Amino acid sequence: MKYRGMSTGMILIRLGFNLGLVSLLGLAPLLAQVVNVEQTRLSSDSNSWTGKIDATLQYQNFNEVLTNATGRMTMQYKSRKYFVLGLGELGYSGNASVEYVNNFMLHLRYGYRMNRFSRMEVFHQIQRNPLIGINRRMLHGLGPRFRVYADSLIRLHWGTVAMHETELAMPLSTGQDGLLLLDWRSSTYLNVQVHRGPLEFSGTVYYQPLFRAISDYRISGQYSLSVAVSKRLSLNQEFTHYFDSDPPSPLAYRFMTYTMGLGYTF
Repeated sequence: MKYRGMSTGMILIRLGFNLGLVSLLGLAPLLAQVVNVEQTRLSSDSNSWTGKIDATLQYQNFNEVLTNATGRMTMQYKSRKYFVLGLGELGYSGNASVEYVNNFMLHLRYGYRMNRFSRMEVFHQIQRNPLIGINRRMLHGLGPRFRVYADSLIRLHWGTVAMHETELAMPLSTGQDGLLLLDWRSSTYLNVQVHRGPLEFSGTVYYQPLFRAISDYRISGQYSLSVAVSKRLSLNQEFTHYFDSDPPSPLAYRFMTYTMGLGYTF
């Protein structure tokens, strides 16, 4: 089908690009707050390397010039026995005189398949997000991941890990160094994936309490819907929520975000 000389695919691409810029207006400072690795796993049944790049960019000039940009790159290798995932995320919002957001995250995960229903995984992660009070956070974890149910339409996974957390909070307004925390935390999650035709939905919920004090916990979730425009290009929508009962910054203990953008798979 064509409209004014444009194919349906081109209309969807332009619509997704325009809606993505609109949805980012005012929301870009909140992007990349939660690291949800489950959402970054690539659907692939082949024993090979695959990758995906997601990016958004906005430039606005009202009372001041402001540039908002986010980027995410995923590289994944999967074979019958082994699984390797590398992930990098960047977020920026500001201009030449002021910087509202400048965050990043690097994540490396390795998995070994124990049987057809389970896999043991180990990961390392470093993160910085001043907006929620994190100057630096490093995580190292180990735990099993189980396939609860799988068919041609739905996949359901459950996992739990024990992770060591090193967190350095942002410097205080008084000029003192931020608080340094060293602790062990549990992370339990449930992930569901639905894939039918050009539509792919993935949703994950995390519960992460401290081992020594379960009253100190985090609850987060991320839900994404991807519509394939072509073999490699997709229109993505994503909703994220986050709650921290004892955050590094008391001003940022909860938030919600909604974003749209484009993804390219290679």
